[in-house]
Amino acid sequence: MQAPTFQKYVFNAGATAFHGRIRKPYFQDLGEHLEISTYAGAPVNIRCTNVRFAFGADISYESAMTSITTSVTDDYFASEVVAQVKGLSVFGRLFIGEVTSRLRSVYDRRWYPQRVVARVSPGGSAIQNLAIDGKPLELKLPAVFGVSDPEADEFLYGRTEYIPDTTPDVKLIPAPFVIENFGTIYYAEWAAEAQDEGGQHLTMLRLALGSDQGADADAGCAYTDGYGWPPRS
Repeated sequence: MQAPTFQKYVFNAGATAFHGRIRKPYFQDLGEHLEISTYAGAPVNIRCTNVRFAFGADISYESAMTSITTSVTDDYFASEVVAQVKGLSVFGRLFIGEVTSRLRSVYDRRWYPQRVVARVSPGGSAIQNLAIDGKPLELKLPAVFGVSDPEADEFLYGRTEYIPDTTPDVKLIPAPFVIENFGTIYYAEWAAEAQDEGGQHLTMLRLALGSDQGADADAGCAYTDGYGWPPRS
């Protein structure tokens, strides 16, 4: 059987800066903040921002941003997805200076058909200045989140086959923090899609809060799932 011929690259990515719901002492859906995605697999350059969101004194942030940028250069198809929230405050007890989810991907048409999905790096994703009741809480992120762009490029562009922890693995997801009389803080949830060898999702911060005040919320959500066409059957 003749090997298929590369026809095009399908850009597929999306981001949401923040979404959530207050559940106690009242119910309020807070919506999907700055939700964006690619269109019809085509290259895009999207950037959305919002500033000074506040729902009373319970949930607020200073600024939020999502962006998707793509480029096509010679044989390479590249994308960057960012979802970011700054100055997030929850119930007057939890404060986070910055939550950033960032996924970069690169596909080389010369990889086709042996490889049809892009290589992906979460380098640049971060959580900074998190405090509960005024006390700083140190979150230890997987080392691959701190990889610099030049280091990541070695892997993304196929110049090296391996850098540590470049594939999502449940073992890399840090253990959550349980705060008595407040709730649970999950973070750096980087996972591959169950039925898709190339799709990757990153939720940098997930809150499951109870006690006297209840809410669930995510901040810094991004996914990327680009691939060469036609896909492998």
